[in-house]
Amino acid sequence: MKHRLLVVASCLLLAVLALPLVSAGAQAASSPRSPYSASDGESTLCVSGPVYIIDVHVVVTINGVDRTISSASSEVCSVNPANFSDVVVQGPPPQAGAPLEVSKKVGVEGTIRLNGRTAVLETNVYLPTKGGNPAQCANGQPGDGGAPCKSTSLGVNLAKTWIFSRNTWRDFYVGPDDNGDPVKVLVRLSDGPIN
Repeated sequence: MKHRLLVVASCLLLAVLALPLVSAGAQAASSPRSPYSASDGESTLCVSGPVYIIDVHVVVTINGVDRTISSASSEVCSVNPANFSDVVVQGPPPQAGAPLEVSKKVGVEGTIRLNGRTAVLETNVYLPTKGGNPAQCANGQPGDGGAPCKSTSLGVNLAKTWIFSRNTWRDFYVGPDDNGDPVKVLVRLSDGPIN
């Protein structure tokens, strides 16, 4: 009888000790794992599917010569969007708690999503400007004989969808800068590392 009581007590003790372990394992298994939740801090860790490298350049053409204002690149998985950024802040930092003005940014930032061979690009382009007088811009009228108004900030949002070909540059016209020179965004998706 003592032997049986010892066996039952041992089984109960093991059950009590094992219950938290089984419960924790069940909780961990019940939470869904995102296929792209892992990251090494620099690049996205793709778990399946093709991997691409996106290169984004902002180019202004001055007197027929292309000049790169900004360039960014990132690894893109076929299953999730990827962010890219190359933004420089000019001038002194804003007051504590104040938002950063667009007029202080220069560069490009955005997101790209892939769906098969279709790419969706959403980007903000911040162009350098010569500055200007905001009061003059508010009060001046076109053709009033005054000096032309120059904007103190130039931020452009660009959203494009296209069928991409690997290793091929695609250019999208953004608009003129404050000198009237054309600005475009160049985008290329090339083969990335093999998973």
